Amino acid sequence: MSRPQRLVFAVLAGAVVLTACDSVEDIFVKRTPGEKLYRKLCADCHGLDGAGNTPRGMGNPNNDLIDGNWKYGGDAGSIENIIRTGVFAEMPAHEELTDAEVRQVVDYVLKLRGESR
Repeated sequence: MSRPQRLVFAVLAGAVVLTACDSVEDIFVKRTPGEKLYRKLCADCHGLDGAGNTPRGMGNPNNDLIDGNWKYGGDAGSIENIIRTGVFAEMPAHEELTDAEVRQVVDYVLKLRGESR
């Protein structure tokens, strides 16, 4: 195989690997299913670290998930309910998530707060 052929092969092989991942980072960083869902559905407002310091989240103290000050209850059951039903004019409901997926997100939010269930 010539050098140009090896280069093309390497690029195509890399492309095949990347199509199976959400991002290049997924190849190197192992994330829990809850963290993946959180990043996809929640991080725009609540931030990757849960502190709410995002362009969409700033100015709304309810977006800080790690401060321990929860308007709608910070226990696991309340968080599950908020994820499922949303908060009018503040957060969309995520009715598309299964019970297991909701629990995974809750577990990740608790982990951000330094807690576990």
